[in-house]
Amino acid sequence: MQESRLGRTGRALTRRRAPRALVIAGALVSLLAAACSSGGSGTKSGSVTLVVQNGAGGATGLLAAYDKLNKQFEADHPGVKIQFVTKSFDEVVSTSKLQLSGSNPPDVTQTNQGYQAMGAFVKAGLLTNLDQYASKYDWTKRQSSALLELNGHFSTDGVKMGEGPLWGISVTNAWIGLLMNSDVAAQLGISAEPKTFAELEQDLATAKAKGVVPFQFGSSNGEMPAWLLSELLLAKGGPAAVNDIVFHRNDPTFKSPTAAWAATTIKSWADKGYFTPNWTAYKTDEAFSKFAGGKGLFGLGGSWLMPIPGTPEQTKKFRMVVFPSVSGDGPNAVAAGDMPWTIPAHSKHHDLAAEYINFISSDTSADVLLTSGNMPSFSPGDLNAALASANLPSPSQDAIRNGIAVIGKGSPVPFIDWGAPDLYDAIKSNFDKLASGSMSVDDFQSHLQDAFGPFVQSLK
Repeated sequence: MQESRLGRTGRALTRRRAPRALVIAGALVSLLAAACSSGGSGTKSGSVTLVVQNGAGGATGLLAAYDKLNKQFEADHPGVKIQFVTKSFDEVVSTSKLQLSGSNPPDVTQTNQGYQAMGAFVKAGLLTNLDQYASKYDWTKRQSSALLELNGHFSTDGVKMGEGPLWGISVTNAWIGLLMNSDVAAQLGISAEPKTFAELEQDLATAKAKGVVPFQFGSSNGEMPAWLLSELLLAKGGPAAVNDIVFHRNDPTFKSPTAAWAATTIKSWADKGYFTPNWTAYKTDEAFSKFAGGKGLFGLGGSWLMPIPGTPEQTKKFRMVVFPSVSGDGPNAVAAGDMPWTIPAHSKHHDLAAEYINFISSDTSADVLLTSGNMPSFSPGDLNAALASANLPSPSQDAIRNGIAVIGKGSPVPFIDWGAPDLYDAIKSNFDKLASGSMSVDDFQSHLQDAFGPFVQSLK
């Protein structure tokens, strides 16, 4: 995004798309019609139109879930009409500044994370501080502090991401995980997913020795290189290794031992032939298709890529698990919310807008979102029961169950390229050179630092 891009990476904060549903919209079932309640009308008399703008254009299952929730909110609030305006991610990003600066913005809108979007709007006084509502509705008890920090906190000067007041809250979430074909694993004598990085490398070596593609991978469009770099930094250095870069803490730098280890590992995997043959020619979707076609032991993918095509019987062999760490600690993963819901400073209905955000981020709404195949940013009251009633295929259940474990019990971290606008392109343009041996590990680190350091200094 490059800064926020839930289903993709962070590329400078300008190119993200909404995550796809984990199952097709047809999986939606009718439930909770009477159970969803927002707890208060927010209006005393007359009629009110609450204008709510989203950036989920094209996400059919998610939009169907919001339609269900909007109707319930209206039923619970006589006299209130939701005008739900759907735009694409790019449309929201490109028009946000003009919209928020005007006298008639939406009452509620999704706003992109990152320094160039939320940070700039906070600095300009264009968003509403949500601290009072977070306290009133106990939002901090629904979502982990790490997730709220990642998606909604910014200092009032727009300089410190992850600090200061709360300005937005994400309702759906996605994460990057290790894809595994359990049938291929069994054929190789591998009985369980790797719990440590050493076990992962042992499994990769086993697959290579027996003529199986160890790791389906494609670097053509730059997404998977950014994902892999993020996961390797996390695996070696823990959450701080990624958070310090993105949140600009503790004198962050890419000239660190952890970054050198990550780059060395990338080069080692390429040298050993662990990646897909001719991997530089493939885009993310093409590499995923190869894995979904039953070729390869492992892959790397986002939860929005679910469901894997095929019948439940055909796809039950696939798993989505947490990328293991060197220490075995976790569960930790790259996991970010979709664009947070915010209240423009010039909204005409601040309290009602907050009630709406409270409703769509409630436990009962989580059930509706999950049933549509989306991963909520908070666990339903009974996750196992919700998954069972949703009748999701096995890989989709993995994606939701393990993803919620990451954001609830583990440490979700942002995409590494959220740290600076030019980082994504620096990773994309130099990854293949590093892996092929035409660029040294030190030079790779230097190129990333050159794309990162000046931006950090510009904010001081």
